[in-house]
Parts: sequence; C-alpha cells; structure tokens
Amino acid sequence: MDRQPFLRMENITKSFYGVKVLDKVSVDLFAGEVLALVGENGAGKSTLIKILNGDYQKDSGSIYLNGQLVQLHEPSDAEGLGIRMIYQELHYAPELSVMENLLLGHLPRQKGFLGNYLVDWNRAQELARQYLGMLDIEIDPNALMRSLSVVDREIVEIVKALSAQAKIIVMDEPTAALTPHEVKLLFSIIKSLQKQGVAIIYISHRLDEIFQIAGRVTVLRDGLHVGTRPIVEVTHRDLVRMMVGREVVESRAEIRAEARAERHDGQAVLEVTGLTKAGAYHDINLSIRTGEIVGIFGLLGAGHATLTRSIFGAEPADSGLILVNGQSVTITSPRDARQAGIGFVPTDRKVNGLVLGMNVRQNLTLSNWSPLSRFSFFQQSLERRHAQNWIDRLGIRMAGGMEVETRFLSGGNQQKVVLGRWLEAKVKVLLLNEPTWGVDVGARSDIYDQLEALAGQGLAILMVSSDIQEVLSVSHRILTMYKGQLTGEFSQREATEEIILHAAAGGTL
Repeated sequence: MDRQPFLRMENITKSFYGVKVLDKVSVDLFAGEVLALVGENGAGKSTLIKILNGDYQKDSGSIYLNGQLVQLHEPSDAEGLGIRMIYQELHYAPELSVMENLLLGHLPRQKGFLGNYLVDWNRAQELARQYLGMLDIEIDPNALMRSLSVVDREIVEIVKALSAQAKIIVMDEPTAALTPHEVKLLFSIIKSLQKQGVAIIYISHRLDEIFQIAGRVTVLRDGLHVGTRPIVEVTHRDLVRMMVGREVVESRAEIRAEARAERHDGQAVLEVTGLTKAGAYHDINLSIRTGEIVGIFGLLGAGHATLTRSIFGAEPADSGLILVNGQSVTITSPRDARQAGIGFVPTDRKVNGLVLGMNVRQNLTLSNWSPLSRFSFFQQSLERRHAQNWIDRLGIRMAGGMEVETRFLSGGNQQKVVLGRWLEAKVKVLLLNEPTWGVDVGARSDIYDQLEALAGQGLAILMVSSDIQEVLSVSHRILTMYKGQLTGEFSQREATEEIILHAAAGGTL
C-alpha cells in the first residue's frame, strides 16, 4: 500500500433532525486494498458512504482524493472521480431491462449520421452478456428488472458496479443474496480488482467474510470511530466487542443444543400436504408443532422462499392442502392467511414488509386495527400503548420516538417492526424469509432471543434462511430443499454443516 492514502475522509460529522449520526469520523483507504467497514445497524456506516457518494452533504469535515480536497455535491461528482456504489437498498429502473440497467447512461450508439440518436442494440447485448459473464451469471439481458427475484436484482447491481472502471468501489452487503459458489467468484473478482489498484470499501455483517477478504477493518459504533486495525491483529470476538460494546453470545447452537434437541410432541399447528407450484416446488409435506422452530435451508433457486410465500398467499400454490390446527384452510391471498392466523416476515422488508412513509406506531399496528377501535372510533391512545409494548419488548431503537417515519430506522430495527406487527396481530404461525438479512450481529442476537422466547410461548415458526449457521443455531428441526423438493429432515442433534449442505445440494443421504 502507498504511504499516502488514496482516499481520506477526515472528521466527518452529520446530523439528522438534531440527532448526530456521525461525530468526527475519520477513515482512510489505500489503493489496491480492501477495507472492511463494520458496525451495528445505526452505527453510521450507510450515512458515511452516502456522503462519499454525494447522496448526503456532510455538516463538517473534509474529503481528500489522492491528496486533493474534493467536494461531492451529488452522485455524478463521485462517479466522475471514479467512485462507484453497490448499495444494500438496490437502485434500479424496474421497467427497464437488465441490459438497459447495466448500461444506463452509457448505451452504445450506432455509427453514421444518426449515430448520436440511435442505440446500437447488438453491441448493447454483447456488452451486457460480457458483464454478466464476469460473475458467471445466467440472467437474460432482455428480462425486465421488475420480473427478477430480489437475489437476481442484487446480482445485476453488483455486475453493474464491477463493469465500470472505478478507482473506488463501495460494496454494501454484496453477498447477502449470493450462493457460496457466487461468493467465491465475487471474491476472485475483488482480488483481481485489487491487483489493478482499485480500492474497495467492503461492508458486511457476515464477519467470516471480513477475515477472508479484508486487509484492515474500521469499526463504527453510535456514530463514532471506534478503531481501525489490521485484520491479522483482531479476532472475531474482538470485532463483535468493538461493534456492540459488550459480549454477545454467538455460539448459540453449542450452548443450547441439548435443549433444542428435544423433540417437540405438541399439536401440529401448521400442516402442508402435497403442496405444489409449477416451476417452483413439488409435493411438499411438512408440519410445525406448537412452540417449534422449523428451519428450511436450500441453495439459490431451491424453491423454499416461494414455498413460504405460497403458504402466505402471496404466490398461491397450484394444488395441495394447508391445515391450521387440523382445519383445512383456503389461502389465495395474504388476507386469507391473516384470517387463518398466519403472519409473514418477507426478505425485502422495505418493499413488501413496511410502509416506509408511515411512522413506527402505524406500522406496528397496521395488521391489527379492529381491536384498537371502540364503537367504530379508532383509539389512538390505545394504539400508542400497544406500539410502545412492542418497542419495549423488542428493543426497537429510533431517534424521535414512535412518530418517526420507519424509513429512518436502521435495517435491524425495521426488521423488529415487521416482527412486532405480526406479534401484535396475535398470529398462530409465523413465516420468516431470511429473518436477519442485512442485520448486524447485535440485532441478530436480539432477534434470535425473541424467536426462542416466542417459541417458548407456543408460537409455531417456519424459517427460511440461506445462512446455514442461522439455521443450525435457531431451529429445533431442519428441512433441506433442492430443486423444489424436500431432500432431508434433521433434528438439532443430528444436524451438522456438512450433512445439511450435502442434502441441500441434492446429495443422497
């Protein structure tokens, strides 16, 4: 690394609504290095990189690029200086194709008199396939972005950033939607970029990745710079302690394995028989008992995420039966699922889980308005008491109280709001798709504690996760899926990472 940092952000300070979210934070980045930026949700990471991209304006402080003071008033300023972002909240044009999104603002033009007005679509196709090939991804360049899954949309955003000849690339949770194979490919590309002198700021809550890819790590907590250390000088426990300011129990599977290994013999609350949806999954049979957490693990495209959406009525099944407390129920919409006592926490909380323009109070009670009315009049004082109950129980942190718009909460706290809404609605079954996607280690531990407490109170929980450690840590039973079919069922005592991965990859048991 060069002695002089390629990027220097010095004493950056930023406040929102009188609340200081960054307080004299300084970060430097050298050409050709990967700097990990870590911290809990709400620590200030997203604000810092948005200032670097010109999305937000700093209140004070300085930014130097290659030793020169620069002003970043808008994203085009950052792009012109070779700074590119891959945000956790994906930025794309849903009604345009994958190809058009990849080349947005840079579509190749035809030669000749009308060249400036006509797009060279053949060349555009060629470039799009070349860029997608960087991650060995098979996505149709002509497919509309809105037709893609959340996973594929994120992959397109990663490819878009990698295709630009950037000097600095900021990656915010780039692997959250990727399979182990795709993560390996991405890391290979990152190493190639390093050799070309590209500097990378890498943000991830998956701390194991930090030790694989980063040379140094910078930790933020509550808007303050806690420290920057060479990765070889810190342990996993050191990072967690720096991030949360306390010890966090991480090896939950080892500590509580004996308790989880006990088979639950209570009543089956949710039963699925012969559930089938063409192109997604086939002949699924499963049950969840009172107080049981069942985890489903599968690789990308296994069909497990669509399965939970079908049970909730968001993507109704073609055939099969769903029973709640032994009674067959017809679920063709989320309204039907809600009436049957089924709640659902989706992967994309910002799009499908929350009304971001509503405040926290309104989002918490959105699915349970009837009990808050008296003689056809809505009781706001009662609503506030109910909302405060879940704010206190789930430890939802926010600046400005329950009246603050949910868009301003960190990812972990937004996830707690979605969870609180369904608990307020007193559901019998809770379906969770990637419950800690984009959630930091502290909030993740809080959510795991809540799930265990809820199971202890009799709630039946079905959890889909691509994080094998999460499935092993939280589940009483684990199911595996491969190409739309269940391939294995394991108790907590039987399950190991090797066995689960083998079954989820279609291996013979």
